[in-house]
Amino acid sequence: MALLSFLFADLTPASAVLFSVALFAASLVPFFLLVETDFAAVVRPAGAVVSHLVRVSRDFCRDAAALLILLTTSPKGAMA
Repeated sequence: MALLSFLFADLTPASAVLFSVALFAASLVPFFLLVETDFAAVVRPAGAVVSHLVRVSRDFCRDAAALLILLTTSPKGAMA
């Protein structure tokens, strides 16, 4: 317990959480070396997620621009 208080003594809460995550990730390295993980298999789904997020954000921006145009313009002579 004294070792943990020494490790986390000068850290902010956010940096303590990041440090804990890094320690956990470092503990998994021997496991990944043991099972011969294919890291390309991790990158492919991540690329698909990024592609989906780009498509969704592009659609959102297009819809927001269309709504802004509809709300800020008025047809000429339509209400005459």
